[in-house]
Amino acid sequence: MELEVSDLEKEKTPKYIQGTGITELDIFADRISLDRNKSLDYYKDIFYQCGKCGTCRTGFQEKGWYRVCPSGEYGKFEAYYLGGKNLLTWAVSSNRLNWTENLSKIFYQCSLCLACTQQCQIPEIHHYAGEWLIAMREEAVKKGLGPMPEQTRYSEHIALEYNPYMEKHKDRRNWLSSNIIQNQDAKLAYFVGCTTSYREQSVAKATSEVLNSIQIGFKILDEEHCCGSPIYMTGQTDQAKKIAESNVEIFKKAGIEKIITSCAGCYRTLKETYPKKFGLEHDIEILHLPEFLLEKLNDNELKFNNNLNLKITYHDPCHIGRHMGIYEPPREVLKKIPGIELIEMPRNRQNAWCCGSGGGVRSAFKDLSSFAANERIEEAKESNVDAIVSCCPFCLNQFKTNIKNSNIKTYDFSEIVHKAIKS
Repeated sequence: MELEVSDLEKEKTPKYIQGTGITELDIFADRISLDRNKSLDYYKDIFYQCGKCGTCRTGFQEKGWYRVCPSGEYGKFEAYYLGGKNLLTWAVSSNRLNWTENLSKIFYQCSLCLACTQQCQIPEIHHYAGEWLIAMREEAVKKGLGPMPEQTRYSEHIALEYNPYMEKHKDRRNWLSSNIIQNQDAKLAYFVGCTTSYREQSVAKATSEVLNSIQIGFKILDEEHCCGSPIYMTGQTDQAKKIAESNVEIFKKAGIEKIITSCAGCYRTLKETYPKKFGLEHDIEILHLPEFLLEKLNDNELKFNNNLNLKITYHDPCHIGRHMGIYEPPREVLKKIPGIELIEMPRNRQNAWCCGSGGGVRSAFKDLSSFAANERIEEAKESNVDAIVSCCPFCLNQFKTNIKNSNIKTYDFSEIVHKAIKS
């Protein structure tokens, strides 16, 4: 008899690797323990452990054995799956293969969603493959073969206008209306992010109004700059670190002690990359919006006024899911909204299919990006819901761009919460 999803969930209580959303493997007690965020050379002794078994392609021992790798499924060649990338990484690091433009392109045709690492059952690769996937991009940059031309514009634009879209920095706060109340003496900042400031302003408005509704004293920085995520994720680490150093100086100068962000990429970068990759121990508490609102909900400071009468499915953004381990807070908040029925897609949490917008893929490999988005949209439609909800402006924009009819809608988490509390 096939198990239903609810039965599977009852049988499993995943234990995640600390600080991530990848499940812990404890089948080998003598697993090599390594540091994270190191250079390619640091990991060179474990690439060869890849068994080239193909386990990285599908949901390991999950009902349905669903495919998980957008890059491999689109590219239809071994090099685009983790197994192929492991072999190429080993060959490069052992001087058996030289860098070429095509080799570099293979490593950039990947959203760094880490779904492959979740599936691998070789402990060292399962735990650390994500580290050398980004390290290979750093090597490509050093060799002058990365990033991709479209991604190079990120760094050029950020250097000029502090955002990757080449929008005017002076227009960054144009979405901010007079009805949003700020406390300029607050130690809490709402870090809006570039995509939310320029492309998905409804997220910024909804988040700010929700914070106002629960009477949270906060401010939006006058000199908010790009967090540096697009630069770092495309291997431009030196420049990303300079951006991070500048931002930390801005935070300290403004007296910030806590930051809330509604952007999954900003959250990962500020909380994880700044201190653990760049060594910038800023001592600022970083919270993603669902974490913060769940805390307020549990303290009875957040109350819902409206019945939304909406069937939704929740899409796990890679940057807060597998990268950071935030799965339950958004779900817990959404489930407590009157009239919300949350229906899970078959691929969820650590096995969620990527929307195809991250890792620089959307700018450099548009066909792959759309392929990934359309597969996720179809999965949501098959779940018979009214809307896909996520808590990442990249995911939101990606779904908006690729939904071709009105059979299904898409919302950000902040927009749903705002609808529920709006009087």
